[in-house]
Amino acid sequence: MEKNSDKRTLLLDAIFFEHWARYFCFEESADGMNAVIEIPAQVYARCAEQEPRLAPLLEKIQHSPIELDGVKTAIFSFVQEQLCMSDADFAAFMQEMSLDGRFNRTLNVFYGFVQEEADNDAKTEDAMNDEEYKAYRRQKQIPPFSEWIEQFKTWAADNNYPL
Repeated sequence: MEKNSDKRTLLLDAIFFEHWARYFCFEESADGMNAVIEIPAQVYARCAEQEPRLAPLLEKIQHSPIELDGVKTAIFSFVQEQLCMSDADFAAFMQEMSLDGRFNRTLNVFYGFVQEEADNDAKTEDAMNDEEYKAYRRQKQIPPFSEWIEQFKTWAADNNYPL
């Protein structure tokens, strides 16, 4: 993975994958104040098989609390390990990505997709009481990561957002 586009792709895939896991596999704590990523065993096994390059990230995020610093640490340590970069090299890479127009455009389009998905879900969920919501979450199907990314790409194309 020497080329910059390969490195960029790995970073984007890691960010997208963590968002997928957080979006579909969160579990609220009993107090309703915190949440963790809990990927069901069957989904976990399917991910490990279908996305072997992301399996180490899968291990890092399973059972992890959903908090900004933890998320960043999991993603960044995964990417740094996969690229075999020193701390200094990884810091330089992240600086480069922060200035990379294509990377930032793709990330912004992705965040638009995620926000629209969340808004659509919120419209459905807002009409539910707590018990209906819990039943809805238990029955909700978790799409394979690759299918969700294809939905994102289709959404971006349909909305004339170049990736």
